Amino acid sequence: MNTQFTITIAGQDHPQLVNQLAAATHNLGGRWIVSKITRLAQQVVGIIKIDIPTTAAEQLKQEFNAQKGLQIRIIDANESCVVSVRKQIKLKIESADRLGLIKDITRTLEDIDIKIIQIENHRVAVPEFGELMFFAELALDIPTEINIEQLLDSVQQVETNMRVDVVR
Repeated sequence: MNTQFTITIAGQDHPQLVNQLAAATHNLGGRWIVSKITRLAQQVVGIIKIDIPTTAAEQLKQEFNAQKGLQIRIIDANESCVVSVRKQIKLKIESADRLGLIKDITRTLEDIDIKIIQIENHRVAVPEFGELMFFAELALDIPTEINIEQLLDSVQQVETNMRVDVVR
């Protein structure tokens, strides 16, 4: 019997770190289902969903926790979750910038049961308009029954003249 859990890592990067973590998982009969790891200025941050034999789970958790210079957080899978049918889409948003824009976008999405998988945003000064522009791309996990046009309309109402498109 297998178990699944998610591990987040953050801290000092060093050569072979990711390989060491992957090898520890493999050596105990586990596998990484999904992972996202980013390095920046000798620092590393990541999230890894692991599937492993239940008998080896505690040992793997101990091996991850033994890594020097890393903060490790382990989130056990909640087996009582009800699984609903969902799909993934990407949105591209362009708007004049203002305080609280990300908060309002994310609240709108969460209010209609949209889960944000990833968000990347930046702001750019546009001298000819005398303002900052906001650009974002969001990867979303949505229930299949959500109407995409209604989703786009809901997000566009966050800000006047906001442009929201599905990235194909």
